[in-house]
Amino acid sequence: MSLVSAFVTERGLSVPVVESRAQSAKRLTFDEWWHVLEQVHLSSSDDAIGVELARRVGPEHVGVIGYLTLSCKTVLEAFQHFERFQKLLYEGPRARLELKDGLAGLIWDTGYGASTRLSDQVILAGFVTFLRRMTGQQVEVDWVEAERVEAERVEVWWHDVPAAQAFAGLTGGELVTGAAANALWFDARVLTMPLVSHDDDAFQQLQQNATDALANMPDLGQFTALVRQQIIEHLPLGTASQTCIAQKLAMSERTLLRKLRQSGVGFRDLVGGVRMDLARMYLLDSHLTLSEIALLLGYAEQAPFNRAFKKATDKTPGQWRTEFMTT
Repeated sequence: MSLVSAFVTERGLSVPVVESRAQSAKRLTFDEWWHVLEQVHLSSSDDAIGVELARRVGPEHVGVIGYLTLSCKTVLEAFQHFERFQKLLYEGPRARLELKDGLAGLIWDTGYGASTRLSDQVILAGFVTFLRRMTGQQVEVDWVEAERVEAERVEVWWHDVPAAQAFAGLTGGELVTGAAANALWFDARVLTMPLVSHDDDAFQQLQQNATDALANMPDLGQFTALVRQQIIEHLPLGTASQTCIAQKLAMSERTLLRKLRQSGVGFRDLVGGVRMDLARMYLLDSHLTLSEIALLLGYAEQAPFNRAFKKATDKTPGQWRTEFMTT
């Protein structure tokens, strides 16, 4: 059962959109993931739901990548294999490993577009939870004694996050909001830490399985991201139609729609998802009026924007902005 499905069952919530990964028989797109989380949040009305979900993250929720990283020798090896095989987990932003000023960081690219605060919480805090599982929670090495591995710094592109104190308490370290990208930074020496579940035989088999799966996987996420970027560029111009986007990508509309269907998304749903992602980002800017945001999203008037946003979030743009600024 998936992470969210298990949580829904445990809480006794009624969220019909939640399915197990086995039932869906495919990777989640980020649009699907965001929608599931939003439905669970609306059902539970718990601002700390992202933190609660992150505490439950285990290898069974991330498939072959979870068990592969657990079988590695060190944190560095686990990070490198996560970076290499993360495409098996989802279609969406990729994380890259960087070393800077004595810190090791995982930085998520921003080319896919705006995420949601709840999704970012689950992914970032869940990664820290999983790192603690890999290293055995209680850690003792020659340079530090600690009850648990903690991030030195957590960066989120949001200017605020729900249940920020609980979120920072789980991840540890400094919480930096309004950053250029989502990132987790650890003391670089964490990379040398051994993993408690290292198993050479399991590692060899799982690495081969992951390599085979990656080789046989069409690069649909890259195409979807490319279409998303075209939509983002054309929305303010009012030209984000499938005809225009297909022309820009030098293909027929039929080919455009077919390739999107292969990645599990329709063009209209993709445009709608991009609009809502951008709407949330624009609503954070108090200098933009609702009419201006509607125009930036390609709506001729504010009324259809209001209707679409309320349908997607169960709140009007004004209500969403007011609640966000208040919390």
